[in-house]
Amino acid sequence: MAGLISDYQGEILIDGQKPGLHTKSIVSFLPEKTYLSSWMNPADTFDFFSDFYADFDRAKAEDMLQRFHLDLHQPIRTLSKGMQEKLQLALVMSRQAPVYLLDEPMGGVDPASRSAILDLVLKNYQENAVMLLATHLIQDVERIFDRAIIMGFNELIMDEEADVIRQRYGKSIDEVFREVFKCSVNL
Repeated sequence: MAGLISDYQGEILIDGQKPGLHTKSIVSFLPEKTYLSSWMNPADTFDFFSDFYADFDRAKAEDMLQRFHLDLHQPIRTLSKGMQEKLQLALVMSRQAPVYLLDEPMGGVDPASRSAILDLVLKNYQENAVMLLATHLIQDVERIFDRAIIMGFNELIMDEEADVIRQRYGKSIDEVFREVFKCSVNL
């Protein structure tokens, strides 16, 4: 969906089009790994996003950066992994996009910050937008799910409304996820 790989089976259409230039303009993508150049600082990244995305809201990004207590002029190379994640999240969530793809948005972020990050995501995405959030930290994000898709072992395991899963199994989605992927370990 982000338009980064092309050797896959099946077809995906976003706004009626295959991933490409148009879809990149309407999809706000947060990759799992940082893609920002180490020589940049947050102000540079805001300039970069402003040049590439007409829907980028710089004031919103600066507000988020303040909430994360990040310095606008601190070089990225001096930021911790968690601080880089927060910067990237601020960039992605400052777009007025109809589609948000978040790949492990809380990876590398301390547990104390996860709830604040999740609240920030919820307050800053477009209400009429679609958000796909890939994570293994189900317990931290389960409260926001409308629908859960569980994939593994090269197949789609589950794709249902979150409340239906909870009712059917009498468990949280996190508990269902853990049951599906539990490992048998002989000690």
